[in-house]
Amino acid sequence: MDLLSDFEVYLLGKGFSPATVRVYRGHLRRFVAWHEAACGRFDLRAVTPLDVADYRRHLQGRGRKPTATNNALAALRSLFVWAASRRLVDGDPVEGVKRLPEEASPARWLVRRDLGALMRAVYRQGGPRDQALVVLLLHTGLRVSEAVSLRRTDVVINDRSGHVVVRMGKGGRSRQVPLNVTARKPLAAYMGGLEGEWLFPGRGGGPMTSRATQKILAKYARLAGVEATPHRLRHSFCKLLVEAGESLDVVAALAGHGNLNTTARYTRPGVRDMERAVEKLAWE
Repeated sequence: MDLLSDFEVYLLGKGFSPATVRVYRGHLRRFVAWHEAACGRFDLRAVTPLDVADYRRHLQGRGRKPTATNNALAALRSLFVWAASRRLVDGDPVEGVKRLPEEASPARWLVRRDLGALMRAVYRQGGPRDQALVVLLLHTGLRVSEAVSLRRTDVVINDRSGHVVVRMGKGGRSRQVPLNVTARKPLAAYMGGLEGEWLFPGRGGGPMTSRATQKILAKYARLAGVEATPHRLRHSFCKLLVEAGESLDVVAALAGHGNLNTTARYTRPGVRDMERAVEKLAWE
């Protein structure tokens, strides 16, 4: 649909990441298909609040989690807000449809022992690229999409300092994240023989994909016998900073959080924290 293509251009112009735009496009295509099956030829002006509420019930009936259903509603809301601004519709039928209550999923991070096992596997089995990639994720807390979008010029390494520039973070926010000495060493070694535009080049001349990064990390996680994902490394970065006594506003700035409530979850105890607490009461 030309309408969705125009909307996609609008989202990219607003600073939405390509990954988010793809997710929104998928939600909207599924809504259009459902609406056509239920009502006939799709007409944006003909969509009513009742249609949106029925679609929400349809998603619930298919076992969609509240988060996924609310994301679909968010995509629809963005579409109709944009369409109203273009005078393609008279109002927003999503506005009065309530979102479903969500249970916040707890952040899951790696304890130091598991981090040690993972990094030993990376340094024993991995080459310079994989070492630089995994260390970067752990010591900067970058989202995987941010890491693979880095260009060589986004990384600055000096003798005693360094940083990476995230030019298009979540919500279109940019930020600069310092590189500690642990991150600078493998990055400098890796970049010494690197050519081309991208820090982590993929096939076809573009950057490495997020999926490829996930597979790389999964390989070392299997070798180490731990559960690790790029997002879990990000959680570990934030948790370690909080445990080191850093203030929440500093952690939020480094991680690119738009809300301190997001950062505050790293002050909550994890399973291992609670295990250590009750062990203090053991008699044996």
